[in-house]
Amino acid sequence: MDQPTLRLIGDFAITGMDGRMVAPPGRKARMALAWIALNGPRPVPRERLAGVFWDDRPDRHARHSLRQCLLELRQLGGAAGIGLIDAGKDTVTFALPAERVDALAIERLARDGTLASLRAAASLCVGELLPGMDGDCGDFGAWLAAERARFSRISAGVFARLTELCEALEDWDGVASAAEGWLNLDPACEDAHRALMRVHAQAGRRSDAVRQYQACAEAVRRRLDAEPEERTVDLLRDIRGGGTIIKMADPREPEPRRVSAKPSLAVLPFDTLGDTLGGTVDGGGVADGLSHDILARLARLRSLFVIARGSSFRFRGGQIDPRTVGRTLGARYLVTGSVRAHAGRLRLTVELVETETATVVWGDVFDTRLGELFAVQEDLTGRIVAALEIEIEAAEIRHALAWPVTSLDAWGAYHRGLWHMFRFTRDDNETARGFFQQALRLDPICARAHAGLSFTHFQDAFLHRTGDRRRETDRAYRFAERGVALDERDPTSHWALGRALWLLDRHDDAVGELEQAVQLNPNFALGHYTIAFVQAQGGDAHEALGAVDLAQRLSPIDPLLFGMLGVRALARLDLGDYSEAADWGDRAARRPNAHVHIHAIAAFCDALADRHDQAVEHARRIKETAPTYRCGDFLMAFHTLRPRVADLIRREGPAIGIPV
Repeated sequence: MDQPTLRLIGDFAITGMDGRMVAPPGRKARMALAWIALNGPRPVPRERLAGVFWDDRPDRHARHSLRQCLLELRQLGGAAGIGLIDAGKDTVTFALPAERVDALAIERLARDGTLASLRAAASLCVGELLPGMDGDCGDFGAWLAAERARFSRISAGVFARLTELCEALEDWDGVASAAEGWLNLDPACEDAHRALMRVHAQAGRRSDAVRQYQACAEAVRRRLDAEPEERTVDLLRDIRGGGTIIKMADPREPEPRRVSAKPSLAVLPFDTLGDTLGGTVDGGGVADGLSHDILARLARLRSLFVIARGSSFRFRGGQIDPRTVGRTLGARYLVTGSVRAHAGRLRLTVELVETETATVVWGDVFDTRLGELFAVQEDLTGRIVAALEIEIEAAEIRHALAWPVTSLDAWGAYHRGLWHMFRFTRDDNETARGFFQQALRLDPICARAHAGLSFTHFQDAFLHRTGDRRRETDRAYRFAERGVALDERDPTSHWALGRALWLLDRHDDAVGELEQAVQLNPNFALGHYTIAFVQAQGGDAHEALGAVDLAQRLSPIDPLLFGMLGVRALARLDLGDYSEAADWGDRAARRPNAHVHIHAIAAFCDALADRHDQAVEHARRIKETAPTYRCGDFLMAFHTLRPRVADLIRREGPAIGIPV
């Protein structure tokens, strides 16, 4: 019997159990299904779906529209004889296995990296992700642009590695097929053109090889405004002279070890559109000030190599191909933007572009009243730099996920570890630890890998996974100390040390390290969040609320958003505002990756707010994942809560099913 499938690449199609394609749902339902499917096995909050696809409607109408959309998808699954989605009270999860979704299958096969898996992946790379589905939903459009860029890069990587493997095996038909697929994605890719030149030369078709060079030169000049690389010209010279044709290096041979390669970035001067503050268009002023401030702030980050202003500001105005700029400056990413000031308001459009593929990884529009110019610049710069840091980190993680484990350098292994670390499961935490250890084998002085190892042990101590909290705490502290010793200007290492010191009941020292982290990088959202986390438990609750406000503003979709919402609940609980604490606790528990302590926060806050039914429901969910969970487990985790708050938790726990 045929297996059901969901096709998102090249076209949208659903195939049922009998192998027949079923009529697709409406446009919004297709968009929602794609969003849910590409989220993988993680549940998507209903609140998030309603906000993305019906943000122009009141909450009640948005929820109604979402219910109708989910009903349409369930009916469609029924007609196909399959379950497409599992819709719970608060979340929606994709029901088909990941291997039955073409886009997810490409991603998995690309990670496997074998000849067979790459050929299977190439057969699925038949076009763009969700063509014609751009729509007018702002969040969906930004998400789709990022996903298209990601899958375009994964597809190019599939064809690139398949070309190399086939050439190493002297499978010239395979080389030709893979290189042609590569050129369909990037017509100016000289590696692919050279591979086809060698295919023609090996078959004795030297005139075809020369024509391939001419096609390469034309594409490079038209698309990149450049000339073919010297090695392409050398290959042409060898072919014309009848010399030995040098093949690509055999990709099966082990590569030399590489140390961490921080991503390089250039900030180009922003364009000025329409009216400026002075009523003229001069190509500078506010636009140059903003781009210069963003460059200066980014240059402070230890995770980036930022090209100097003198080089990047040469590329002012005009439509310059990002790949040309990237090659000229040696930059992996470009930040571009435009400024429009009119009628007392300033609108800034910013894009992050990956130079290798000339694709927009992220883009956003910032709109504000002009007010005091320098205050506006400070506010906008902080928000933009925080967003750029987060998006570059996410892009580096996607890069690492697309490559086989054996091909990762220290930087890639570190980012592969980050992806697993923030999933907050026992298995993912162990996997993350393995990747951080791999990073340190490749680069023993990688401070961030030490910080990552520290956080994996923090998780085990905080979530009581090993039964030896003291040992895990000591390891968290030891690895964080090493990270700081290796690079005392790295905010991530100070962040890890601050968390470890909190585990050790050294409150003031913990706050000092966390404040050092945000002094080194004022846009470090996790640093501000962790200050709030520490202060919400027996510290200054009002300071905690201010810090978490800033953290959420800097990183509104952070992987630790559930923690930020939980901190709000703890701070309100400390202040005696039980009703608002319960609201924040419930929101935290609905977030993806929310762990057992987050559900406990929601349960205790609901109980104190006299929301007994909700509290009992949270307690039931806790029992499903941690049957022996007790109030003592919660109080051991949040060991710095004020005694009066701890007494309230011991009082309310048994009444809702959580024993003392």
